[in-house]
Amino acid sequence: MKKMSPWKLSLIPLFMFGFGFAMVPLYDIFCDVTGLNGKSFQVFSGDKNSLINDSGVQRAKLQMLADADSRDLWQFQPENKTMELQAGRLITTYYELTNPYDYPVTIQAVPSVAPGEWAEYLVKIECFCFNQQVVPAKSKLKLPLQVTLSAKAPKEVNHLSLSYRLYQSESLGGTF
Repeated sequence: MKKMSPWKLSLIPLFMFGFGFAMVPLYDIFCDVTGLNGKSFQVFSGDKNSLINDSGVQRAKLQMLADADSRDLWQFQPENKTMELQAGRLITTYYELTNPYDYPVTIQAVPSVAPGEWAEYLVKIECFCFNQQVVPAKSKLKLPLQVTLSAKAPKEVNHLSLSYRLYQSESLGGTF
């Protein structure tokens, strides 16, 4: 076996340090490309000026998405695919969830807002994601969601995507 010189051995920790330092920006790029961690590569093609009404109140398009855990057969979808938010105006909508199993399940919804830097401007007043939900066997639930656009939203905030991913919970009797 050939021995490595001390100079070459000293490069290994330097390379490892550099790679560890680069992990944060690499992770951000990975999340932007894949849409993980609340980041999504989506472009709104509408006219930005059309999102401000005559009274100067900020408006934004809201795209609503749903994703049940791929190993389960739940039917999970938003009542409306897109909505228009207006700063200070409360909107109530629903997500529908069907449990096809012969037993009740307990689920937890995990929200994700994209673009991530605008997430703070989407205000959830009431959300089924705040608590775990027990879905009876062979039943369909309408899960409420009340949202508004923050009055502090800058004019650049013209579109948002709100996505929910459902996970079956172990803590309240869910089975895997």
